[in-house]
Amino acid sequence: MESALTTTEISQQHKTLKISAESGILGSRCFQNTLLRPGLTLTISKTTPQLNLKASFDRDEAPIQFGFTYSGTNRCSFSSGALRNHVDEMQSGSNGIFYLPKTCGVIERPVDKTTCVIGIIVSQQFLREYFAENMDDLPRDFQQTLENCKTNPIHWFGPCDPTKQHLLTQIIKCQYYGGLRKLFMESRVMDLLSIQLHDYIRTATNTHPSSQPLRPDDVDRIHAASKFLISDLENPPSLRELALHVGINEKKLKNGFRQIYNTSVFGYFREVRMQKAYELLQQGDQNVTEVAYAIGYLNLSHFSSAFKKRFGLLPKHFLTNQRLLLTPKNK
Repeated sequence: MESALTTTEISQQHKTLKISAESGILGSRCFQNTLLRPGLTLTISKTTPQLNLKASFDRDEAPIQFGFTYSGTNRCSFSSGALRNHVDEMQSGSNGIFYLPKTCGVIERPVDKTTCVIGIIVSQQFLREYFAENMDDLPRDFQQTLENCKTNPIHWFGPCDPTKQHLLTQIIKCQYYGGLRKLFMESRVMDLLSIQLHDYIRTATNTHPSSQPLRPDDVDRIHAASKFLISDLENPPSLRELALHVGINEKKLKNGFRQIYNTSVFGYFREVRMQKAYELLQQGDQNVTEVAYAIGYLNLSHFSSAFKKRFGLLPKHFLTNQRLLLTPKNK
């Protein structure tokens, strides 16, 4: 009774959002929803000082949500359910999987900032079809989620990952229209689902080596190190220079990157560099040599080999395909 009263009071102050795998998130002009397949909806929400968001939600039945804070800050406070009195403060790069039936609360964004959040909302039936033949290999909590069990909520945050951020960038900056746009969006969404579920299953089944948890100030230093590392792709710092810059020893720096970004320091840099090359070539404005130099490669054959290894296609062929795709739009 108390939680129902709280929800009513919240609803009187704010708009109430409705969330489903078929419609996305309804109830605010901030949300743009695209139904990609039955039971699979992509939702993109952008808020600005002119278009802000503060809305309540009250869920009995609940789809499974894959959430990604692309930029800005996203705050979710819970007033009932398993997370009652809990608050999530999600910054740029935050990502997770959430299954929260019988839960209500408030979502809000800072009124003076621009924020972009991408959500993938799926039904249990949609995912169940993919795991029908290996359900026993999944974590027990996730099995129960796919069976519509309401007593085992999922509230999981995944590691930051430049690959995830790059896929989100492709969704945000998609230049295609009509059926081609929908096909492009669906392929990127399926990639994100695969990566998120892989990270979640690996974490839930403890198949990765355990590490000493990082202190909050060390987490801040690792985030600062990642930004400094990629601030100049042509002239990256050495591991020693990077550690000195953020005030942390090299061992903790390497272990911290493994914990937060699920890769090595060099692996993180290499992935960001490849994703930047992909983005530049996708725009179609520069040739392969210009892109290679822009991300710090002086040897064109080394760049071509690295790009093909990462994306399965030589950069010159990728650029040709992109220009062909973009030509109709420019006519």
